[in-house]
Amino acid sequence: MLSSKSLEHDSPMVFVLFTAVACLFYFFRPGSMPPEPQTDKPASALFPKNLQHYLSNPGAKVVLGIDVSHYQGAVDWQQVAQTGIQFVYIKATDGITYRDPAFYSHLKGAQAAGLQTGAYHFFEPDDDPIKQVDNFVTTVHGLGLTLMPMLDVEITSNRSAEQISNGVAKFIAAVEQRTGCQTVLYSYGDYWQENLSAQFASQPFWLADYAASPGVPKQAQAWWLWQYSDSARVPGVKTQVDIDVVIAGESGLEAMKCTSKGAKS
Repeated sequence: MLSSKSLEHDSPMVFVLFTAVACLFYFFRPGSMPPEPQTDKPASALFPKNLQHYLSNPGAKVVLGIDVSHYQGAVDWQQVAQTGIQFVYIKATDGITYRDPAFYSHLKGAQAAGLQTGAYHFFEPDDDPIKQVDNFVTTVHGLGLTLMPMLDVEITSNRSAEQISNGVAKFIAAVEQRTGCQTVLYSYGDYWQENLSAQFASQPFWLADYAASPGVPKQAQAWWLWQYSDSARVPGVKTQVDIDVVIAGESGLEAMKCTSKGAKS
């Protein structure tokens, strides 16, 4: 028990200790703790609200996906799926010989995480389109993909619009003949207008456009997907990544489903 003399002697120390405890209690009392930084965003938060009026049903659930290649490096697909991303397109091939070195590892991880998976081919206008189909189909055959193929068409290689259109048409027809699946055609609006003919008006179209007002080609009557950013930050992906929205939501994603035999899954 402290005597009055020792208490008087120690009073400055007691005061300091009391003040420190009071401050700690004030700043760290329940409800006053600073929030932990939020690293994981739900999928809906990745799609700006000011863009929702471009969707078929702006009030419905937003269906988002990403498209990746080896440039993304290792991806934590479980974390991607937990964010609410529902599908992924993975680069498989380019031209007549190239195979993306990360295609199989990305696909295995995405499938294990329960994502809908599709593969895409980068079209080289100066390569034989049928040989490009051989490269693509051989690479993706029998791997359990659940979504229709995608053809990425965005360079000219000094070919005319007629030559490009004819090559793309041959590629799409050959893929459908060999897999039973339609192909979704990916491109920029200006490129589509300048290099792809009206014969693709009803072809499922995937627009790459990062403006707040997307420039959908007037003749493109089947706008299915929109790559609205090429610099998204998605949990599980270390780099910036392309992110995409399905215009028709859940029903649109259902329409994209196709196995290698063309059967709905």
